[in-house]
Amino acid sequence: MALEPSFDCSKAGGSAEEAVCASDALASMDLELARLYSAAANGPNMTPERLSELKAMQRGWIKGRDECWKDGDGLESCVAAEYGMRIFDLRQGYSDARADEGASTGPFAYVCDGVEGAISAVFINTNDPMAVLHWGERVITMPQVPAASGVHYRGDWLGETANFWTKGDEASFAPSGEIGVGCVMDETG
Repeated sequence: MALEPSFDCSKAGGSAEEAVCASDALASMDLELARLYSAAANGPNMTPERLSELKAMQRGWIKGRDECWKDGDGLESCVAAEYGMRIFDLRQGYSDARADEGASTGPFAYVCDGVEGAISAVFINTNDPMAVLHWGERVITMPQVPAASGVHYRGDWLGETANFWTKGDEASFAPSGEIGVGCVMDETG
C-alpha cells in the first residue's frame, strides 16, 4: 500500500501533487513538511502577524513547487528539492517547528576550514534522506548516497558535484568538485 501524503490524492491538482501521490519518498517528505507547518502555525510562540506571514510563505512555496513541471532536471527531483528547502525554512525560522522530534533535524551549524561563515545544515530522514545546506547566499539540497563510513550526501552545485560527509560532530565539505575541507559542528549553532 502506498504512503498517503497530507492531502487527498483523489483531489491532486497538477503534476507536482500527482508526483507526491505516486512516490512514497515524496509523500514522506510531504508528511514531514505538514508536521512542521502545523507545529509552527499552532505553537505557543506564534503571533497573528507571524501566522499571516507563514501562510503567505506557504502559498508562495506551493506555487513554486507546482512550477516543477517546467524543470529540465525532472519533476520528481525538483519536487524533492522544493520540499527539502521548505523543510529547511520551517526548521530555521520557527522554533515551534523544532520542538518535537520527527523525520528532520537541525539546523546545525558547521564551521568549515576556508568557508566564510558557518554552514547551516538540516537533515531530512524520510524515505529518501537528504541534507539541505545553507551558507551565505547559497543553498543546496543533497540526497544521501551510500558511504563506507559515516553519512554521505551528494548534490549538483553550479554544474559540479558537491559532497558533504558527516560522522558524529565532524564533517567534510567539498563544494563544486573541490577538495573537501574539514568541518566541526559548532555547539553554539
